[in-house]
Amino acid sequence: MKTKFNSFKIFALMLVAVFVFSSCEKDQDVVNPLTATSEQAAKGAYRENDKAFDKEMQQVINSMMKMMNQMEMTCDPDIDFAHMMIMHHEMGVKMADIELKYGHEPEALELAEKTKAGNLESKERLEAFLASHPGAEPLSKEECKMFMMEMREDMMAMMHCMRSVKDTPDPDVDFAQLMICHHQGAIAMSETELKWGDDAMALEEARLIIEEQSQEIMELAAFLNEHGIPAKHHKM
Repeated sequence: MKTKFNSFKIFALMLVAVFVFSSCEKDQDVVNPLTATSEQAAKGAYRENDKAFDKEMQQVINSMMKMMNQMEMTCDPDIDFAHMMIMHHEMGVKMADIELKYGHEPEALELAEKTKAGNLESKERLEAFLASHPGAEPLSKEECKMFMMEMREDMMAMMHCMRSVKDTPDPDVDFAQLMICHHQGAIAMSETELKWGDDAMALEEARLIIEEQSQEIMELAAFLNEHGIPAKHHKM
């Protein structure tokens, strides 16, 4: 029987709950480009950046979640975890690229660079693992059912978290909030791998993901505490 490990899921959710939600309302006035001051023009450009950020981020999230949901499972936890996490990392890289394109705060841009690098490195290690493990060793039918149920619950919890994030006029804040949800998903799936997997290489990668992304959650939370959460009218 696989060894159980303490879950980081509750830790991540509790950490998000300590954010300081400071409010700064978005200027909703329509700017006439013919009469706009330089400050108004800057606000208008900022709004357009925010709209583009929201649109591109939503497209990435929807596309990657569709791919993950449609992935054909082998019922070998190590192989399924590796395939699922590779797609998860690809989503993280694309989310980071969108932040780097539209973000402006140096701290947020640095966090985006960090998470992009970490996701790419982990993806390479997982691809190396899959290349060295071509054959699946499926669980029993009953165990497979439980494993797949837990992995699906992990993905659904991540998606619910992302859809519950309140959209703001600040791409940096939106990125930080969404990336926390993304990291929670990685931690949850890694915990499921630690419960069901048995390959040393895959288990070590799961532990590393938990360690690195738990640290990044704390850094993202610190950024949000420092900058606050601007108010806006709808959710992602």
